[in-house]
Amino acid sequence: MIISLTDANKLDPNITQEDLDSFETSVRELTNNNFQNTFVRYKNVEFVNENTILVKDEIRGLRVGDTVEVNYSHYNDGLYVIDQIDGKQITVQETPFFVGNSGRAMLTKVEYPADIKRGIKKLIEYDKAMAGKLGIKSETIARMSITYYDVNAAENTDGYPSSLLSFLRKYEKMRW
Repeated sequence: MIISLTDANKLDPNITQEDLDSFETSVRELTNNNFQNTFVRYKNVEFVNENTILVKDEIRGLRVGDTVEVNYSHYNDGLYVIDQIDGKQITVQETPFFVGNSGRAMLTKVEYPADIKRGIKKLIEYDKAMAGKLGIKSETIARMSITYYDVNAAENTDGYPSSLLSFLRKYEKMRW
């Protein structure tokens, strides 16, 4: 999770967890970057019940609230937020796992830089400010005239002006 729902609600009380998840997916897709901290990685993890991961090694570098990514499992790949750490077991908040051991499943910590967090906050503020103004090209009432910035296909990325997403450029990775 890039920013918590609590922090996002301070900016816009109408934002939902689904909105935040879609921001995270967009950032990862637009940059082709998983933002994984490969120094905090655990291999051959097992899914012991619906929301618990068993790690073979001692857990270091992870805290409650951190985001982890599961890869190479048969059915449980994805991003999860840590709810509890108990010994060698990690409990997550989200949707239930399929119990089992794939033999190759790997868990890696995901960390987003501060400017990514700041950029997402700006996108939330933009959504809040421009929600009622989309679609208006020009408006004149008496002697007052309003013309909004025209966003065409060339200047638009995921429904936002490209200038608002410029903070992502330095994190883009080449697609192979």
